[in-house]
Amino acid sequence: METLMLIGRCIFGAFFLIAGIRNLAHFNERKSGGTNYGWLLPAPIMAAGFAVQLLGGLLLIFGFWVVPVALALIVFLVLATALYHNLFLFRGKERDPHLYLTLVNITLAGGLLLVIADAG
Repeated sequence: METLMLIGRCIFGAFFLIAGIRNLAHFNERKSGGTNYGWLLPAPIMAAGFAVQLLGGLLLIFGFWVVPVALALIVFLVLATALYHNLFLFRGKERDPHLYLTLVNITLAGGLLLVIADAG
């Protein structure tokens, strides 16, 4: 069981590490894209969110500060979902990608709760 949890934590960490790297690599493109509400996030706030992804992924992989890191990533997921994937703002086919990404983020948050439960 310990080995399976280690592998699972590394997979979670890799997901966030890759997402953080991609978001930082495309930072100018990301910061020019508005939220679902039509306003831009300030660049420092967006950079902080991407840093949480990148550093959080690394820390999960190496098993450091697992509980606070998982909680920070859950907060990131909740905020990102509310700001960029609020499926209640869309109808019909426009809603589909937001529904999918909302479900992905909920699933990731659920997995992070399992990581927290294992660490406790």
